[in-house]
Amino acid sequence: MRIHFNTMVKDEGLLLGVVLPIWKDYPVDTFVFYDDNSTDDTVEVIHRHLGRDRVVILNDGLPKFHEAHHRSRMLDCSREGQADYVLSIDADELLSANLHANLEEVLATYDTVDTWLYWYNVVEGSLGWTRNDPSYAENYRSFILPLRHTGQLDRNQWKYHTPRVPKVDLPTARTRDFGILHLQSINRRFYALKQLWYKHWEFHEYGHTVEEINRRYDPVVNHLRFMATRTPGPIVGNLKFDAAIYDRIEEQKGYLAYVLAHRVPELVTFGRDYLDGED
Repeated sequence: MRIHFNTMVKDEGLLLGVVLPIWKDYPVDTFVFYDDNSTDDTVEVIHRHLGRDRVVILNDGLPKFHEAHHRSRMLDCSREGQADYVLSIDADELLSANLHANLEEVLATYDTVDTWLYWYNVVEGSLGWTRNDPSYAENYRSFILPLRHTGQLDRNQWKYHTPRVPKVDLPTARTRDFGILHLQSINRRFYALKQLWYKHWEFHEYGHTVEEINRRYDPVVNHLRFMATRTPGPIVGNLKFDAAIYDRIEEQKGYLAYVLAHRVPELVTFGRDYLDGED
């Protein structure tokens, strides 16, 4: 059984420095990264924590982000490497503790059933609390790909129309018994500023309307009302994560500075407290 990770990265050195010490103990044969033209020490951090024998880093030099291309290239690489299973995991995600402990046994079930795992979006500065607001209460995703049953992504599609994974030609099921811990909203301030940055970036760079942007983002952010519930003990296990790393990441990414410099009042439908007094 050959297991690959597929992960896209761009300027994720700070986060990877915290996440990779956890990932390195996963029973994964090869970590395949698509590096989207990082300008920080992302590549060096990957090699520092994972070595070189377990790592493939792809970069085709495309001038602009193209999710379908990036994800397809990683899948092609894993197919060429004769992987049996691919875990499509982003840099801000962890395997649940019990998935890590039972990974090979769980993967074997994907020969007959495509089981979507629950996406535990952790909040309140702790892995111990999970979002339970309407957009996340029943949020299951396909993270595991049995490659002999997995199709191709449409490379003609772009960011807003590209699923993370291709279709798997198996009956589907869902489970909360195992899952993926998503870190993006564990630091409330970071999450709010990042989403506001996305909104303003799309308005200024892509010309999307205020109405279109608010319609897509606001139901998901839910005014930062997470309605948090306890993350099940077997999901967290002994995992630890310091949410303060996101304060440093926000400073590096410049989300607050960008929003203040390009502020559109109609787009600030949440997180205003993080902007007031900063102008």
